[in-house]
Amino acid sequence: MRLNLLLVLGCALPLVACSQPPKSTAPVPSSEPMAAGADSAARCDAEKLNGLVGQTASEAVLAKAVKDSGARHARVLKPGMAMTMDYREDRVSIEVDA
Repeated sequence: MRLNLLLVLGCALPLVACSQPPKSTAPVPSSEPMAAGADSAARCDAEKLNGLVGQTASEAVLAKAVKDSGARHARVLKPGMAMTMDYREDRVSIEVDA
């Protein structure tokens, strides 16, 4: 009897691993969502930042990048740094060498 129980459990456990995961919950909205058709002044225009390429990432350069791009937020990305792939029209991502 014990051997039969062990065989049944031994066969049933791998089947549990094949079951579907629970459904995920709805994503949490951003604290500052952009409305559809939002004012174009709130959108980032990265082409205006070509003059900053090659400069040292000082506080002044970062502030100029935010101002010139029209973005509300900035994030600095260092080599090998993890980043999210979400798209935000009001944010400029600045990649630095070190």
